[in-house]
Order: sequence, then structure tokens, then C-alpha cells
Amino acid sequence: MEEKNNRKVVVIGAGGHVGFPLSLVLADADFNVVGIDINKDLIEKLNSGIVPYVEDGAEEILKKSIKKGNLIFTDDFNKGSESDVLIIIIGTPIDDNLNPRIDILLNVFKNHKNLLHKNQLIILRSTISPRTTELVKSIIEEMTGMKEGEDFYLVFAPERVLQTKAIKEIKKLPQLIGSFNDESYEIAKKFFQEFNVNKCIKLKPQEAEIGKLITNMARYVSFALANEFYIIADSFDANMHKIIKACNLDYPRLDLPKPGPNVGGPCLYKDGYYLLEKIQFPEIIGTAFKINESIPRYLLNKVQKRQQIKKAGILGMTFKPNCDDTRNSLSYKLRKQLQGLRAEIVEIDPYIPEFNDWKKLKGVDTLILMTPHKEFRDLDKIIKFVNNNDCIIVDMWNFWDENENISNDGIYKISDIRRR
Repeated sequence: MEEKNNRKVVVIGAGGHVGFPLSLVLADADFNVVGIDINKDLIEKLNSGIVPYVEDGAEEILKKSIKKGNLIFTDDFNKGSESDVLIIIIGTPIDDNLNPRIDILLNVFKNHKNLLHKNQLIILRSTISPRTTELVKSIIEEMTGMKEGEDFYLVFAPERVLQTKAIKEIKKLPQLIGSFNDESYEIAKKFFQEFNVNKCIKLKPQEAEIGKLITNMARYVSFALANEFYIIADSFDANMHKIIKACNLDYPRLDLPKPGPNVGGPCLYKDGYYLLEKIQFPEIIGTAFKINESIPRYLLNKVQKRQQIKKAGILGMTFKPNCDDTRNSLSYKLRKQLQGLRAEIVEIDPYIPEFNDWKKLKGVDTLILMTPHKEFRDLDKIIKFVNNNDCIIVDMWNFWDENENISNDGIYKISDIRRR
């Protein structure tokens, strides 16, 4: 394989939330990067130096790399031929029946044989079911007549980054590498070490595939546990935030997260179904889905016991704080439930232009914090827009009641704050 500065890396899915920052990191490391994506509007923006998502440090690297000429974006798969390294990092969603859609990944190889050639390192980074790398290996070998480990080198090397911090984490997180043999592992390791300062860890492909999935699902299940504990504490009129803070403090065997109503996103939601596809006993993960998905309804039921909801404000439509990604956000599930109550609905999110008119909050009788963006920290500002002392605030995150002295369950009236 050629020396670093002359090597061509092709990233399939380069316009996505994880493919884009990876493309930037590679270009910043002096590789010649061709980013391929099927979204033509997005490609036009990227080639114009416009960053499509909230991602720390992205704008500077994008403009610098475009000016330097070692990063281009295109929808033409033919421009991805003759690459030294081929990286696949496309979305692999679940279908309406909750079945993994790995066909999208497999079709990249079936429909674009011109991308494949001898002495090439092929890296799968998309979320996939266990043993999918093995299936990709057999497809490539049947299509090309080449042999993995001799003629080409295939690994599964997942991303495990935090959106908005991806550029930084790509460079510093340990890299799992699932390989069929030592040759493929060593070539992949050498590649990653050119921009990643941490260790590479050798695993079987199916071990790396499972490792990617459980990284997300361990967090998802822990959030479900915290949410179930919230419901239990609520039944005893106890404050779960106080309990978690007290029990976590200086205790080495407990690290519970805060309970919250918006546990979702494209990875946490779907990865469990990739794990459950072929097993008989999915109780823990399956129950975690039921708990986390039920929290918005649980909170609405609590409010309805106190008043009829006529006009509701939803604070935060993205699935996580301080980002602009709305995929699988439970805010939309909450909105649908409010529509079922025939309530007037106001959505506020500073990261989504269509939902950034704070004046619409005037007169809401219920204000539900779904995503604790930093822009929502000033509660006094929000109260002025609401202008209704009888408005019920729903703050399961305990975002504003840091001293835990307003209410145990995070549900209280604006007038309750002013009395304290």
C-alpha cells in the first residue's frame, strides 16, 4: 500500500452524522479522501464548506481540506474506484417490523463491484448484526474471485463516538478491530494508528460486532433502570434524584445515570433489535424498550390528574442535548400523544430553525422539558415567555430544581417556584 500522503480513502456514507466527521479526521491526517453520499443537496453544501450538523471543530477542518484539495464529496460511485482504503459507514436502520436492514449495506457491494480491487483494505463501520462481516466476506469473494487475507483485507471496526464530539473521539478512543486473520488486523491497525493515538484491540469479527451493539445497549438498559427506579420512588413520594446522588457519591460500585423522558436516538433505539434478532430470551433489553418508550405517557398521565392539558409546550425536539439530530427522539412520540388529547402544541428547540419562536410559549398550561439544551438553563427567561403562574412544569431531568426542594417528581407549577 502507498505512503500516507498519496493514499486514497473512500468513505461511503460520508454525509452522515458519523461518516462526515470521520472524513474530516482522515483529510486532516493528510489522506486523499473521497466522500460518497446519495444526498445531492448535502453534497453541494459540503463541497461549499457548509457544515450540516453540530460538530465541534468541523467547520475549520472542512474549509481547510477543501482548499487544500484532499477532500471532495460526490454522489458518483465511479469516483470511488481504485481506493487504497474503502470505508462503509452508511445507515442500517430497522424496518417497520423491527427487523435489521443489512440489505442496504450488502447492496453497496452487489451494485458497485467497481469499488473492489486487489490489495485493498475494506473497513465496515456501520451498525450490523453479528456475523454480517462474514456474509460480506463471502459476497466479495464470490463476486471477485479474490481471497480475504491474501488479495484483500476486510475488518469490522465500529465507531463508538459521541455526536458533536466525534472528531475528538475518533482520534482518542480505543479502536475495536474484528478481523479474520493476523494480516487483515495488522494492516487495519497500521491505518488507524495514523490518526488514532489510542490502542487497537484485536477481536473476531462477530466479537467486534457484538461489542459495538452492547456499548450502546448497556447505556440504554441503565437509563431504563434509572427510569424504573424513578417510577418506584414516585410511588413512595420519594425523590429519585436525591437517592441517586446520595448513593453514587464516593461509592465505587454504583454509577446510576439520571432518569429522563427522552431516551432514544438512532443508535440506542435500534441496536437492541440487532442483538435480539436471533436469541430466545430478550427479556432485559425488551423490557428496557417498554420502560423508556412509556415515560412520556407516564408523565402526561401525572399531569392529567392535576389538570386538563389545553396548550402544551415541548422544550427540546432533538434526541439529546445541544445537538440538532431529531432521529428517534421521543419528543415526537410525546407530540403525537398530546395530539390525541386535542391539545394545542408548541415545540421549542434552538437547534431547529422551525421550532425557535419562543414567543409561542405564551399562555401554555403545561411545559414539558424533553431535551435539556443549555439554552434552556435560564428558567426565568422561559417563565417570562410563558406568562402563566398556573402553568405546570414537567422537569424529570431535575434540570432546574438542582437543590431538589421544589418537588419529588419534577412536576410543579410556576407559582410553586415563586413561593420559594
